[in-house]
Amino acid sequence: MLLQTERGIGGNLRHRATRKPSEDVLSSHSVSSTSSETGSEADHAINAGGTVEGAMKDAARDSKVMYEFGGPLGVTALMIGFPILMLYFYLCLAFHRGHLQNPLSKEFWANGLPAIVPTYQAAKIYMFFNVFQLFTAATLPGVKVLGLPVPSLGGKQLEYLCNGVATWYVDLILVALLHLTGFFPITTVIDEVGPIMSVAMIWGIIVTIGCYVVGRVTGRDHRMSGSIPYDLFMGAILNPRIGNVDLKMWSEIRIPWKLLFFVSLSAAVKDHEINMARELQAGLTPQVWSLFGGMIKMNAIKTSAPLLFMLLAHLLYVNACMKGEECIPTTWDIFYEKWGFMLIFWNFAGVSFSYCYSTLYLLNRSLTNEPIQHSKFYTTCLFVTLLLAYYVWDTANSQKNRFRMQQRGTFVERRTFPQLPWGTLKNPTYVQTKHGNKLLTGGHWRFVRKPHYTADLIMALSWGLITGFDSLIPYFYVVFFTTVLVHRVGRDEIHCQSKYGADFDEYCRQVPYMFIPFIF
Repeated sequence: MLLQTERGIGGNLRHRATRKPSEDVLSSHSVSSTSSETGSEADHAINAGGTVEGAMKDAARDSKVMYEFGGPLGVTALMIGFPILMLYFYLCLAFHRGHLQNPLSKEFWANGLPAIVPTYQAAKIYMFFNVFQLFTAATLPGVKVLGLPVPSLGGKQLEYLCNGVATWYVDLILVALLHLTGFFPITTVIDEVGPIMSVAMIWGIIVTIGCYVVGRVTGRDHRMSGSIPYDLFMGAILNPRIGNVDLKMWSEIRIPWKLLFFVSLSAAVKDHEINMARELQAGLTPQVWSLFGGMIKMNAIKTSAPLLFMLLAHLLYVNACMKGEECIPTTWDIFYEKWGFMLIFWNFAGVSFSYCYSTLYLLNRSLTNEPIQHSKFYTTCLFVTLLLAYYVWDTANSQKNRFRMQQRGTFVERRTFPQLPWGTLKNPTYVQTKHGNKLLTGGHWRFVRKPHYTADLIMALSWGLITGFDSLIPYFYVVFFTTVLVHRVGRDEIHCQSKYGADFDEYCRQVPYMFIPFIF
């Protein structure tokens, strides 16, 4: 059978495409209450640095069904409403300068729908991208790491091939060659972005239904609630694989962030071409840059500073995912979440085509010859803010995930670029729990309990601020992300209090602030 999965047991639950484990600061290991070919529950508890009591709690939590997002009715509304919202925002950006329109207007939809109807060209672009990403994920070299012990597999640790860096560099080389040879100009992506978005949404829905059916028919479903809408949303299969490719990790890392970057790259090149054409039409001589002592000459980049800002923002994000991919198997999405609409649709369509609103807004303003411009001081401040926030976000995530890996003895030192200072902690402080896990209190994590969230929110806000204040749509990302984090943080606090009791109280005493030191 092509789709390979690991069979699981009982129940259902949880949240979001890019979420880290619910115990964000933990070196956490869960093991099953049943034995397997890889050993007994006690063996796994000892090997993972935990305790038998902690292992039994983890197994009980893994089989427990808890409704979130308003249960079946709530997730049904999300599965219907979010695709419609994506189409609505795109049409507002494409035809109304980013201004919100009456969503009940027949004229609004009648005039806009032709711009988002899937085309054969769009389907070729999107599906080739997916197939190529799957091919490189399966064939290119990389490091192999073990994930967290999975309770439903008797504590078994699955192996993950982390070759994201190799695939990323191959992508960049291939895109450059296709563009420079004229075989596939990168601007084709932004020219077809509406139809590509529709293809991505349809594909996400097809994969969601297909995986649900495969899980149910083959008996490989896991932690089911009994509600079809809810189980479609949360998923049926926990560890879907094709050969050596884990589809959850592949779809979460390879598809959304790469595609988001290429949308912004396409828009940046398009803006450069537009501005060059306007200069030539005005009779101006294009400025030429002479590089390496005159060995290379090229036209000066004419892309606007705000679009270059968005290109840098998305480059930082996708490169961080590729260079630190070995940390991903320990995240909550990979360890606990099943592959349902929540992860599938969001990764195949949601991230790439809703996190790009700032890029689309900036380019559309340029196309109408009303480019967004800011003072050099304002623009410089945003660039500096972005880079500082990125540093904290990158190193905080590295500290946390590498701490987990060090505790399990699976840490792999890598030379991927860039390895930032303070990304790996030596002999960090922590709170030892009776559960067996360690709560990190060193590095960034000694100042606040969610340093990576704070940095992530600052970056998200900067994506809106670079567009100015004439449209609300570019601020969707930060509003959406804030809503997600408020839900997640509240849930995590309750979960950790229940799981660790007095040990979590001690942890909160040592790190009393959530997001901002001495304030909140």
